[in-house]
This record gives sequence, C-alpha cells and structure tokens, in this order.
Amino acid sequence: MALLAARSVSTAAQTPAPAQPPAAGATADARQPSRLSAYLYGKEQIGELYAAGRQWDKKLGLQQDCKGPYNIQPAGLFLLKAIDFPESKPHPVAGAWQHRFVFERCGKRMTYNTVFVARPGDKPEVRSHVPGDTNASALLLADTLKGATTAAQLKLAKRAKNCKAAELIDTSLTHPPRTANEADKPAGHWEETWTFRGCGHDVHLTIVFTPDGKGGTHYAIKGGN
Repeated sequence: MALLAARSVSTAAQTPAPAQPPAAGATADARQPSRLSAYLYGKEQIGELYAAGRQWDKKLGLQQDCKGPYNIQPAGLFLLKAIDFPESKPHPVAGAWQHRFVFERCGKRMTYNTVFVARPGDKPEVRSHVPGDTNASALLLADTLKGATTAAQLKLAKRAKNCKAAELIDTSLTHPPRTANEADKPAGHWEETWTFRGCGHDVHLTIVFTPDGKGGTHYAIKGGN
C-alpha cells in the first residue's frame, strides 16, 4: 500500500589521480570537444569530487579512521544545461553538469553526486547533491523528496519517540526503466529504494516512478523497513 498518493511532475589524506574520460557509449557525451572533456575530467574537477566525497563520508560517519589511499571512479556525467566553454576562458562561462562517482577507501564504496554550475569569470559553483544512483531528474527528485521525507519521518517516529528528523542519505536504483516490450509494467517504469536517517535510526522507502507519456512522471511512495 502506498503511504502517499502518487503525483505528477514535469520531468524536465591523499590527492586522487585524474579520472579518464569515458568510452564512447558511456553516460557522458562522447561528442564533446576534447578540450571540454579534458576539463571535465581534469585534476581540478576531480579534486572537487574528492572534497565532496570526504564531506559526505564525514557526514555519514564512514571510514573516519581510514589511513589508506582514496580512489575516485567516474560513474556518469550528466549534462543539465548546455555548456559554453570559449577558447579564451579557463572555465566554462555557462552551463551546468552533474558528476556521479564512486568514492572508495579502505574497502568501502559509496556513490556520490556533485553538481557544477558555470559562472562567467570564475570557477564553477559546486553544489551538493543526494548520494546514490537515483534515476530521477533534479525537478522530480525535489518534488518526490517532499513526500518521501514526510513518510520517513512517520516511520522514524515509531522507532524514536518524538523524532522529527529525516535526512536522505542514499538512493538505489533497484529496477531500471522498463522497455516497451516488458508487458508487466508500463514503458519507462522504474523503482528505487531511498534511505533516510534520523535520531540514530535508518529507514528505507520504496519509490515507484511511472512516466505518464505526456512529459510528466507519477510517483508512489511505498512502505519499506
């Protein structure tokens, strides 16, 4: 049974080594000019991912005693807004993109995301993003998060009396979007597990997403553990 009714929204330490650009067919746009590709996977960008990974690990209390090397593995590059990178500029002057990467140290692997927004005459602004491999767009994520946080708070309140905290600490794509020939579910339908933390406890919610074929996506929040 869904905890909340479905809605519809528009879909619209050690310094790490530089990551290698993805092969053709990977998530990143292989058609991007080599200069831009080199920038997006250069030391400066990877350094920002390193910092973001350290911040998330600290926030989640992971591997705080680890003294070994850190490893960053690119897992996806998502173009959020067209990038303008003039030859005469050291940084893009317009555009936005999202790096998804695996942050590994002392045997622990976590998937994190960082968004970069270009600024004329300055380095890109770095914005934190939710961990994990969610398939939801930024708009869909923000809309779903409102209802999911409320549902998580209700579950956490049963484990810790008067608990009102609920922070999204991980997202996991459990069933990727269905293809048109899968008869059991509508085309594009996918499912995720979102993990929330509050008052010393973690709870999991199953989120079901179904495109409506009109440019929007319905979501339903179901119970978990």
